[in-house]
This record gives sequence, C-alpha cells and structure tokens, in this order.
Amino acid sequence: MKVKFETRAFKEQIIPQDDFVVEKVVEISQRRFNKFLDDMLGDYDFIKAHKDLMYTDSNNVWHAILVTAKELDYGILVQADGSSYARYSAFIRKSEIGGLNNGKTTIA
Repeated sequence: MKVKFETRAFKEQIIPQDDFVVEKVVEISQRRFNKFLDDMLGDYDFIKAHKDLMYTDSNNVWHAILVTAKELDYGILVQADGSSYARYSAFIRKSEIGGLNNGKTTIA
C-alpha cells in the first residue's frame, strides 16, 4: 500500500474535508489516463465536455467528474471550475465511492 506524505503538513492538508458528488464517471484508455496523470494541467476535451457539471455549490459541496480507466481501481476527481484542465483534483479509490454504476459513465 502507498500513501502520499506531505512535508510539514497541517491537518487540512492530510485529512479529507471536502464533501463531493461525482456527477459523471469519465472512462478513458489507460494510455490516455497515464498521459493525463503526467500533465493534469493540460487542456483536455473530456474535461471541457463536462465543465458544466463541475462547481462548488452554496453548501460547499464539490461537484466533480471522476476520470479513470476501466482497468484501474482508482481515479482522479476533477473540479475544473469552468476550465478545460484539472484546476482542482484529488486521488480516490473507486471502492470509496458508492453507486458508480448508476448510468453516469461516459467513455471518452
């Protein structure tokens, strides 16, 4: 098992605090996912196509897309805040999210 250690971390940096809703699961090829991981600040059509789904509401709940590949047990939550790149992102295991098979999956 692996974790991401932060240097001189504050509690807010290491303890998850943000409530979120996965508005859509965007499944891309593993090759494309690896490219995305190498450059998450690049512009991507699969983010741009769903930018209307990503925002923070008045209750401070983050509405995001989950970018993943079929073969992986994890993905990256993306909240682009109107952009076509991953302005805000978070690593998450698919097992930590309930109800992923609810018809919100897009193959990009």
